[in-house]
Amino acid sequence: MSRIRNLFLAALFVCLASPFASSPASAQTFYLPGGKPPIPPKDSTLTIRVRRLAPGVYAAKLSYVWTGWVELPDGILVIDAGMADRAGAALADTIRARSPHRPFRYLVLTHGQEDHILGAKAFLTAGATLVTPAPVSSEIDSVLGVSPNSSKEIRVETRKRFGSAARPVDVVWVGLPANSAADMVVYLPKQRILFAGDLVSYRSVPWLLDRGFGMKGWLATLDSLSTKRFAADQLVPGHGLIAKPLEAIQFTRSYLRDADEKASKVAGWGTSPVDVRRWGYLGAYEGMEFYDEVHFLNMRRLYAEAKGIKTPGRGRMRVLRK
Repeated sequence: MSRIRNLFLAALFVCLASPFASSPASAQTFYLPGGKPPIPPKDSTLTIRVRRLAPGVYAAKLSYVWTGWVELPDGILVIDAGMADRAGAALADTIRARSPHRPFRYLVLTHGQEDHILGAKAFLTAGATLVTPAPVSSEIDSVLGVSPNSSKEIRVETRKRFGSAARPVDVVWVGLPANSAADMVVYLPKQRILFAGDLVSYRSVPWLLDRGFGMKGWLATLDSLSTKRFAADQLVPGHGLIAKPLEAIQFTRSYLRDADEKASKVAGWGTSPVDVRRWGYLGAYEGMEFYDEVHFLNMRRLYAEAKGIKTPGRGRMRVLRK
């Protein structure tokens, strides 16, 4: 009888434990454009880490995407929205808790890649005015389902200032294709803080597969961000770690140049792009965020361009499972 009782208790334990061992219903898997390979969050739970940069200025990391917000006299200016409705809603709740009783006035989307824009709904439905780079505004509107003639959208051609004299906020497009066809930065000159979007990654491999990607424009833009025009003490990247501005900019510049030089050299040898896992190795970046998932795709594209093969890039990031 004792043996039968023990077997019964063991079976009961398995039945009770199995629901908790399964994947959570809210788990999300994110795939790069084209469906392969996957870029999952670090785990299946959305994480939000907030860092106060100055009075009224915050950075927030949604899993692997940096966002932020600035308190203006008449409300909140939000910088990027995260990778999905759930992420945007969680960010909105976090902002309300940290900066209560302030309406959402503006949502600045630094570029059109979906891991930065798909969380926009929470802010747009709350009445925020959309702020986008003019060259990709229509594309962003299409993804978000926003009317292209909406009066609640500001399309930035070069520069737009928000805020007050005590806390001015400049939204700037430098004017060159870089990470994408148009990438904006958000700069607070008085606080010396720069939100760089995906123009800068630190300890994280940049994404070089956007259809509007331009290597020369990206390097030139990084040079501009290194000047006194954007003098800053703190830089919030699109991915990776917050760092000293020149250190983060140099990291991004070094990766772009190292990857391009390696791909160009190998293309001259006639090596097959099929062997990219062998010849595309860059040990200085191995083990960093997105090295395994993104780096070798970057190398294949740079190899093709060095060979004179026109590459269309890849389309949108798709969320395949929620």
